[in-house]
Amino acid sequence: MWVSLPLPHATTDIVKIALALFLVRLLSLIPLPILHFLAVPLGWLAWSLPARRHTIITTNLKIAFPELDERQRRRLHRAHLVEMMRLVLETGAVWYWPEHKITRHIRQVDGWEHVERARRRGKGYLIVGAHLGNWEILNLWGTIRLPVICLYKRPSNPELDALVTRSRERFGGRLVASGSAAMRGVLEQLRSGGGVGLLMDQQPKQGEGVFAPFFGRPALTMTLVQRLARKTGCEVLLVHTRRLGRGRGWQVGFSPAGPRIADADPQVSISLMHEWLEERIGEVPSQYLWSYKRYALQPPGIDSPYPVRS
Repeated sequence: MWVSLPLPHATTDIVKIALALFLVRLLSLIPLPILHFLAVPLGWLAWSLPARRHTIITTNLKIAFPELDERQRRRLHRAHLVEMMRLVLETGAVWYWPEHKITRHIRQVDGWEHVERARRRGKGYLIVGAHLGNWEILNLWGTIRLPVICLYKRPSNPELDALVTRSRERFGGRLVASGSAAMRGVLEQLRSGGGVGLLMDQQPKQGEGVFAPFFGRPALTMTLVQRLARKTGCEVLLVHTRRLGRGRGWQVGFSPAGPRIADADPQVSISLMHEWLEERIGEVPSQYLWSYKRYALQPPGIDSPYPVRS
């Protein structure tokens, strides 16, 4: 009689990571139009399966688009799931595509002259994006074009962290985990005229941000962008990416944040970023990360909009 013994935890993790890498490598070999087509039935399947994230998405869409009726929001919900499947299937491109292939699939770049002007100033440039389109492709393409440090949240699994870091740094960029030790390197980079990239729509811990309206509801938002702009005098550029139809690739757009981003009142700075992000989301609403609990923390006296798990 054969007895099946459980693998040690570390060995199990290695097997899971190896299998995941094999699947991601396969995805990198499939043409993008085919992957985007396959995302449609996968998104419909995700719509039909019960999941707690459906409730999160529904809640966020009600907040962001109160003018839509239930049928319209359901249609947007399904379209969003298709876009998220496309994001997942694009992981092969993020992890394994060579430089020339990524560059070829960035079909349109708007506002690059703002980047060049910021670099000529020599005071550093802070590139601020959000979870819209494919932000991982945006980060990779940015490291191809610019000497830039990207802030990221370090995974708890050290093996996964090493893999993520190797993938994201393969074109010469540098990842810096968020935290106090990282901030010294970020400040040095900006003061020496270099670039730093970060995503601004991640909810920080209490005490590390302020509440500002996002689609009309308070959202706890980091003050890091405002503080860096005031400390270094760097140029702040707002950047977004969107997925193009029929698997053609992606479009990237840059715009200068302007002097309000360094206002002494962080509310002014954050409101500017939220206004910009609301406009970009309005252009491609299905491509934003609606499954994220952006409003989980609320000011005193205001309840979280998400149902409490029983």
